[in-house]
Amino acid sequence: MKKNILLITILLLLPNVVFAREITKESTIEINNKANNKITDNNENTFITINPSEKITITSNENIHGIYILYERQSSLGTITNQEKNASIGTNNFLHEYVNVEEQIGASSEITIEYQNSVKIAEIYVLSEGELPDFVEQWNPPCEEADLLLFSTHSDDEQLFFLGLLPTYVAQGKKVQVVYFTNHYDNPKRLHEQLHGLYTVGITSYPIIGIVPDAYSESLEGAIKNLQKAELTEKDALDFEVEMLRRFKPLVVVGHDELGEYSHGQHILNTHILKQAILFAEDENYELKSNTKYEPWSVPKTYLHLYKENQIIMDYDTPLDYFGGRTAYEVSKEGYKMHLSQQYTWFTAWMNGKNNEYTKSTQIKKYSPLEFGLYRSLVGEDNNKNDMFENITKRMIEEIEEPPLNNTLEEKEAKDNLEQNTNTKNNQKIYFIGTVTISLLALLITKRKKDKKI
Repeated sequence: MKKNILLITILLLLPNVVFAREITKESTIEINNKANNKITDNNENTFITINPSEKITITSNENIHGIYILYERQSSLGTITNQEKNASIGTNNFLHEYVNVEEQIGASSEITIEYQNSVKIAEIYVLSEGELPDFVEQWNPPCEEADLLLFSTHSDDEQLFFLGLLPTYVAQGKKVQVVYFTNHYDNPKRLHEQLHGLYTVGITSYPIIGIVPDAYSESLEGAIKNLQKAELTEKDALDFEVEMLRRFKPLVVVGHDELGEYSHGQHILNTHILKQAILFAEDENYELKSNTKYEPWSVPKTYLHLYKENQIIMDYDTPLDYFGGRTAYEVSKEGYKMHLSQQYTWFTAWMNGKNNEYTKSTQIKKYSPLEFGLYRSLVGEDNNKNDMFENITKRMIEEIEEPPLNNTLEEKEAKDNLEQNTNTKNNQKIYFIGTVTISLLALLITKRKKDKKI
């Protein structure tokens, strides 16, 4: 039996406010004797502000076993209480938060919620005993250690240019972490779509949202100018990605096309930074501006979309038992449908065909989501050319003997980055790697990795 959305009365104290989850003959919705349904209207774009001095009281004609809260932009620390117990909510800062009332304070017909700071709530769902409805997302904290780390630039890129990737490795039981280079804080509906899409394709580890505001350009130079407009530097972006690599210790990292797929400047910048970050993440002399204490980490394998060397072709058209026989392509199409605000764009026809005629991912020719290249490897070349985890047989690899493939950070790029990054707010010293021969670099890495796990 699925959990039902209960008939509820939500009383917001200070002003006398009453809400109901469903409008029926037995329920009323009133705020100071005026109708208001902003947090019960199934619309994530409407919200009500709850101040610290206010309480939300939820009453039901049967016991409340859970509540599902969708915040407008971010959550806040709060307390949920019944007549006997209380528990904290908002501790993980999840935008979509399921609270197991029965487990935390015990099921009851009335509960109250208070927040420490003002918070905007878009929706509240109250749930009875039984199986949760499909729309309720139960998020876990981000991975402690990730098998695969995807650096997606925007909300929806993970469903488009990396189409099929997430459901493929979720179905294999891999621990998958998504990190977004940009944020959409100026457009909260995209934050909701982001979570809905990820959850649809099987991701339950909460994503990391980047420090860079969304902005359009068609070149690396344009993207760097947009960084500067946001009062950020390349060093800030580099620190962010190095921290992510050290924090999640991924076995496989995946990034965008070097040319930004359709020449989007932020896609280009994301990968431009990533190519440096995988080197500095393992450099014990590279220090972050933040106080994080993550240990250096060497990424065994790094793939870039559409990279031409050491290319592999993914299979997203084989039915997956994990998703009930649907293919990874079909699952990603469902994930993209969650991005309602983007359905008018050319991406929709690119993914589905002009008349929704595509049935296989192989029908997508331009910017094919199947094509990746092994940009850098510490575990040798791929032979089968169809699996990013080839040659990775266990969580920790004892010793790396293979030289990295295609380490293409050139001296000019390093010098340019050095000039940009030395002009940071705290003038922190950065150690850049100059051009060296492949053989010398291999010797240095081998020496560093001797008797050291990665």
